[in-house]
Amino acid sequence: MKMLFFTLVSTLLLFSCCTENGVETPVESGVDTTSYCKTVKEVGAYSTFYKPQSGYVGDPMPYYNSEDGLIYLFFLQDWRNGASVDHPIYRIKTNDFSSFFEFAQAIPNGEAGSQESWLGTGSFIKDNGGKLYGFYTGHNSNLYPAEKVMLATSTDMRTFTKQPNATFEAPNGYDKNNFRDPFVYFDSSRNKYVMLVSSVKDNKAVLARYTSEDLNSWDLISPLTDFESDAHILECPNMLQIGDKWYLFFSRINRDEHRKTFYRVADSPDGPWLQCKDASGHHETFDGLYFYAAKTVEKEGQVYISGWCSTGQEVNGSNELDWAGSLITHKLVQQPSGKLYPKIPEAVDNKFDTDIDFEKIKSKGDVVGDEGNYSISSTDSRSYALFNRNTTPVKISMSIDASNSNSFGFSFGACDDMSEIYSVTFDLTASNRWSMPALFLNKETSYSTGDYSKELNFTPLIVPENKEFDVKIVIEKSVCVIYVNDNVAFTNRIYKMDKNPWTIYVDDGSIDISNMSVKK
Repeated sequence: MKMLFFTLVSTLLLFSCCTENGVETPVESGVDTTSYCKTVKEVGAYSTFYKPQSGYVGDPMPYYNSEDGLIYLFFLQDWRNGASVDHPIYRIKTNDFSSFFEFAQAIPNGEAGSQESWLGTGSFIKDNGGKLYGFYTGHNSNLYPAEKVMLATSTDMRTFTKQPNATFEAPNGYDKNNFRDPFVYFDSSRNKYVMLVSSVKDNKAVLARYTSEDLNSWDLISPLTDFESDAHILECPNMLQIGDKWYLFFSRINRDEHRKTFYRVADSPDGPWLQCKDASGHHETFDGLYFYAAKTVEKEGQVYISGWCSTGQEVNGSNELDWAGSLITHKLVQQPSGKLYPKIPEAVDNKFDTDIDFEKIKSKGDVVGDEGNYSISSTDSRSYALFNRNTTPVKISMSIDASNSNSFGFSFGACDDMSEIYSVTFDLTASNRWSMPALFLNKETSYSTGDYSKELNFTPLIVPENKEFDVKIVIEKSVCVIYVNDNVAFTNRIYKMDKNPWTIYVDDGSIDISNMSVKK
């Protein structure tokens, strides 16, 4: 009887606190410790990884307006409504990529059946008089040529006037049906404007080039051609000078498992263009397969690159991810070697400034610690710590000492019997199929052993000599961006992640986690 009485009293104390007017007031925990699967139907806008209330963001075209200090993010608005016209150019404004405002149409489509029934990517630049020139693609696959370069101008950054007399098509010798994504920059070495246009010449991907003194009359010059021969076309080209280095950015399609944004470096805007490798072999890209059509913008000496994260979690029947989705922006920092490293923009990092409670609600294997400091060891199978579901956009931060492990990571959608999990693995070896350390997103079907049925994404990983990793994970709805050591970014779309538990796991050896925090 005494034991029964003690148990009853302890239970009452656990679930109640002080009484008010003789009535016990229940204590509400701030952490949901359940682990059943929630299915969330995704609707509406995103705020950090911007998406409008309706439709999706395609092919960002950022422009910094020094007059008001704002970045104007023009993009192809993907309505996905089955209409005969689509992808008008819309724009939003931002100070720092942490929040966005003034969603509005900039350049509308033409009539159904016209050359510009669909609009394609372009770029924006001001002349010396302050007039804004918006070059873009007019696309209609039922016409020949299917694509032409077009122009609209604005004197107030809001209202654009189309300039039909400025329209032109691919010159002879270039594929007239693949002639798109004009990018215009001022070339100080020529003292002229230069336009790059994605095209095909002699069955090879090239960037056609034109020069102009006034942004109105254009002269064809030799194309840029020193790229991989297996690329079908180089989309969304972008040129930028940082210090004494020139950088060329492009997004490549039609190469298996390499549908990404790439970059090259040169001492001149004419090339030769080289991959910028470092000792780890990390090169060519800023992110994985879910970061596409990215272009740069420079604001007050800081360089950012904005692309979109596909709404598709897995490739479609054409072996490609669905077109358009949410806006993703990384800050780029130039290294002494000339390489560019991606990191979280400071304003996005600082946006998540309020600590929220978290709890290890379950574990398997050798897991010790609490309050943000844990040690996880694996012997013959995966060990993990399972954490509570997050119900709001969050930034998860921690330091990981992996000096005694070569394989660990995070799993999302870790609910119910864990029969389907999406795991981001830190593979510190070079024994994988890419022969380099890498981050992988795997769709796993046997979580206890780490087996998986499908690799969905990867990006090279820079492994420091001490194997210590500073990790920041920003999650909004189904988009997850992982930043590692201010030199690697990894964007993924994981629908099952939203509002479901997640884990930190080890498949090999042991890791020590410190200073873990969850902020909203």
